[in-house]
Amino acid sequence: MSEETQLSAPQEPILPEGPMRIAAETLVLERLRALRRALGRNVGPRDVVVRHTSPAARRHLFEEACELYWNELSWEETTDEEMIGDQELTEMVFPGLLAFINALLPSGESGEPDRKREHRDVAHDFLLWLAARLVELRNAKVAGDGHHARIRREVQVTDELIDLVAYRLYSLTSDEIEELQIR
Repeated sequence: MSEETQLSAPQEPILPEGPMRIAAETLVLERLRALRRALGRNVGPRDVVVRHTSPAARRHLFEEACELYWNELSWEETTDEEMIGDQELTEMVFPGLLAFINALLPSGESGEPDRKREHRDVAHDFLLWLAARLVELRNAKVAGDGHHARIRREVQVTDELIDLVAYRLYSLTSDEIEELQIR
């Protein structure tokens, strides 16, 4: 990327590599630790049973998630429909993306994850991509006040989106989510 952080979609969504991957993985691990502390239970590897998606399907689904992120973010920047004061309603900014994440992580009738139909590896890839995007945004060099405001908004919604994706990925209950959002 150039000196300035791009706010438009990159040519091809790619998973972070090298130092950016380490930074993104660290961010995700810190969120996981915070969830464990707040909930008083283990979330993470025991909750995550990956049934591998074929490489072509995994790539396609990952690219679709990234495209939804960019499209819904761009729509919100254009319309400001989900603003309350100076805050965005992240769940309303990304309704299609969150529905897509839910589709990647289906539950059976018992409420347990449907391990035969899920694409948990794709959701993990996307979470890692979001974390890298947040790191990139936080390290952005901004050009002008308007650009700074856009970066600040994207940081806020991306940060909150990471939590919303993690809640789904780690199968938090609605009561647990509500408890976390009150804090």
